[in-house]
Amino acid sequence: MTGPFVASRARVEELLGWLEGDEAGTLTHAELEGTVEVKGREVLRQFFQDHLDLRAQREQRGEVVDAGGVARRRVETGHHRSLTTVFGGVEVNRFAYRRLGQANLHPADGVLNLPVERYSHGLRRLAAIESSRGSFEGAVEAIGQTTGSHVAKRQVEQLARSAATDVDDFYDASAPKPGTGGGVLVLSVDGKAS
Repeated sequence: MTGPFVASRARVEELLGWLEGDEAGTLTHAELEGTVEVKGREVLRQFFQDHLDLRAQREQRGEVVDAGGVARRRVETGHHRSLTTVFGGVEVNRFAYRRLGQANLHPADGVLNLPVERYSHGLRRLAAIESSRGSFEGAVEAIGQTTGSHVAKRQVEQLARSAATDVDDFYDASAPKPGTGGGVLVLSVDGKAS
């Protein structure tokens, strides 16, 4: 079998073979559920990885100009970075547009909207939600149970902190300005004491 999702298909077949096998037939529903969750997450991680690999294969060289208006004509393939997702760790391979003395530019990072750090937006969202529910230690545990990925306490703290940095800007941007005539505030009051 050939094609971009060969590894994903193999993982699916592996899971199906296990489900059809004798070992799965001896498990309680809870044991079966737990094992399918773990093996299923690995299938999803492989789908994600195979899709990223397909995008890397399809990436086309283009004309890239940096923020200063300088063209980046030197292109190298094979540059990669790690990304930790809600399914587990993956590698993102992409072109690097280079210029001596300057940081590399990776247009594929922008197309994918990758964060600067290694944690995906889905994992960041989960860290923010779980951190708001209790302690950072509890968030670490909840993330591990939900995703199977370990995110250290310090990273969970940083992810929660970075999620909160835009809150003030969001409310400032969405609040109507005085005197803009954007809406009418109406109050209805019933004076009955019941």
